[in-house]
Amino acid sequence: MSFEYSEITDPIYLATRQERNEPNYVLVRPTDCSKIPIRDSSWKPKPSCLTEAFKSLDNDLRKLEILPDDVWVASYPKSGTTWCQEMVWLICNDLNYERAAEVDLMQRFPSISISGLFSHPGKHRPFKTVREMPLPRFIKTHVPVGLLPEAIWTVKPKIVYVHRNPKSVAVSFYHHSASFTGYKGTLEDFTRSFMRDLQLYSPYHEHVIEYNQLSHLDNVLVLKYEDMKQDLLPVLRRVCKFFNKCYSDEQLATLSKHLSFESMKDNPAVNFSRMVDPRTGFRIPSMDALPENKRFMRKGKADSYKEELSLELQKEIEEWTHDKVKSPEQLKLFL
Repeated sequence: MSFEYSEITDPIYLATRQERNEPNYVLVRPTDCSKIPIRDSSWKPKPSCLTEAFKSLDNDLRKLEILPDDVWVASYPKSGTTWCQEMVWLICNDLNYERAAEVDLMQRFPSISISGLFSHPGKHRPFKTVREMPLPRFIKTHVPVGLLPEAIWTVKPKIVYVHRNPKSVAVSFYHHSASFTGYKGTLEDFTRSFMRDLQLYSPYHEHVIEYNQLSHLDNVLVLKYEDMKQDLLPVLRRVCKFFNKCYSDEQLATLSKHLSFESMKDNPAVNFSRMVDPRTGFRIPSMDALPENKRFMRKGKADSYKEELSLELQKEIEEWTHDKVKSPEQLKLFL
């Protein structure tokens, strides 16, 4: 498997990239997906929007060693990833709350970061972290299906994928980008580029659909953020079954309380308040000192987009989804 690259020609992106302080994106497409067990035999991946940093990481990602006891959590950004990571780590580690409090989630469950935004150029820092972490490894990624390491299809580690409705993703991803990556545009600017598939790891709909097309595999579990918000306990039981773990109702109730938004947002092991900027080596200012909209965990609601997205934008996102997703069964993933 190798990759082909193409430049972005979108006139709005080219005209506004500098003033919005957006990365220099490129479009990346894998050239051979014959080993990927997508159920749709006619599937061909669309190019993914990534930063130019991926060009220096592509071979390392493609050849990354995969171990059979690896546990991966995958998602499109801002889809409930951190929540899912903490849930999976605790279920797989015998509900070791003491260890979870002592060691930041970023260390227990590091990311395969391919954006270069938090990497030292040329040193492949995120890959090094994953390679050297103790076993079993817990790995987070936003990589679309077509760009996953090629050995993942033969080694078959456990993969949990979590997805979230596009309106919530647009709002949450915007605030994350404005707070952590220096995005200078407005929420409307960001949402419209999101709908043009020109935000990191886009296209969004394909990202969700392709992982869902792997849900027939024994080693893949697909979860929905809104289901977790509505009633977490049945989801916990599904995850326990997936990992062959058994806990009492009382233990699951305690876990559910630990995973509540109120608990998570005040938990320094998961809310990034102890995060150190790898570029400077200094701790990033405490999340408690930041306004709500600039914190890593902001509101934790399933439909908070209604408070920020205009009715016009909400309607446009709905039309965009219906235009891109023609299958009634697949459409359920986004409603």
